[in-house]
Amino acid sequence: MQRLFRKEGEREIKNMNEINLEKYLEWLKEKNYSAKSIRNLIHATKKYASGIVFTNEELFKLTKCLSQKLEPNTCRGYIKALKTYAKFKGIKDIEWEKILKLIPKIQKKFYTTINQQELELLKSVKFEEKQAIYERNNLILDFLFYSGLRINELINLKHQNYQDSSLKIHGKGNKVRYIFLPVFLIKHIDLGSPDYLFTKNKKQKLGEEAIRKFLRRRVKLAGINKWISPHTFRRSLATNLYNKNGRLETIQKQLGHSNIQTTMGYIHNDHNTLYQDYSKIFKENQNQPNLESNEKDLEKYSTDELLNEISRRVGGKHA
Repeated sequence: MQRLFRKEGEREIKNMNEINLEKYLEWLKEKNYSAKSIRNLIHATKKYASGIVFTNEELFKLTKCLSQKLEPNTCRGYIKALKTYAKFKGIKDIEWEKILKLIPKIQKKFYTTINQQELELLKSVKFEEKQAIYERNNLILDFLFYSGLRINELINLKHQNYQDSSLKIHGKGNKVRYIFLPVFLIKHIDLGSPDYLFTKNKKQKLGEEAIRKFLRRRVKLAGINKWISPHTFRRSLATNLYNKNGRLETIQKQLGHSNIQTTMGYIHNDHNTLYQDYSKIFKENQNQPNLESNEKDLEKYSTDELLNEISRRVGGKHA
């Protein structure tokens, strides 16, 4: 399939030597992409960048071809990876927005979030033998929950990042932003220390996998029947702030999103909130049957069923 997109005389990358993955890898690290993002971007680059011409016409063809064979999210991920590589190569004048619109839209995925009670439950269980490690891990949970940091941003935090009552964050794409923290977290910052905030032995910074591993163990010990990852805390902050009447623009700045539409995608209400919204729709619609007669059945609805029913009642899709 790849050879279909090569044309003699046009801008093209003929082999992996021309792609130069080593320089691309260095560029991605400089832009502060997470280890997981880098793996995905390198995989997509190996798979497709060596066989296409970076022109609008050929990228349109490739996108149409991929969208017929792959799931929309997978296809979108590959095209966005090519967009990132094109940025690295300095390739301009590509109509990426139009290209991405060729990919079918899918129903919005409902992600889990956690609340204050679940955070405290995660902090209450213990498997760590050393008290210092247990306390460090609890502090990590607090930072994730109250800051909304990406895991890559968290592990690269240094004490000296705290400046003028805010925390300086080098985010994705090496974009700088400043975020605020609760007072009880600030007290753990030592401005005189050049070290990373979260370390393992010999003052080395903690790795992403170490955090994912201890989080999985805490979730299991706590008996929480949800898929919880470090990114869950990020969505939880967005949802919690929004539910407390936080402005979208404020949430956007805290999370470091370039597009406010991305921020809106991070807001996910829990099942109980969905049920309450559904109940309001019944009450507000005079043509619907009495809510009380249906209440018992409604409580048994799954989250997806509630989303679909809410959408049907308001005459639209929740995607």
